[in-house]
Amino acid sequence: MYVAPCDMKILCSEEVTNLKKEYRKRFGEQFICFNYADFQGTEKKCAAQIYLEALRQAVKASGPYRIVSHRYDEFDH
Repeated sequence: MYVAPCDMKILCSEEVTNLKKEYRKRFGEQFICFNYADFQGTEKKCAAQIYLEALRQAVKASGPYRIVSHRYDEFDH
């Protein structure tokens, strides 16, 4: 998958790394992987910013993050 430079900068940030570690520590599982189908950007926010917000909320939540992924709705490979 190609990741836009603006998204890559956020996804490789120390904050995302630390939040993912904290999430795994709290819930014993990895946070959902970034993908554009589940974290669609807007005119005001890039997709990685939306992912980061979801990750922040998930770390504060009382249970693991659950969604129905749309990752393979268009095609499966």
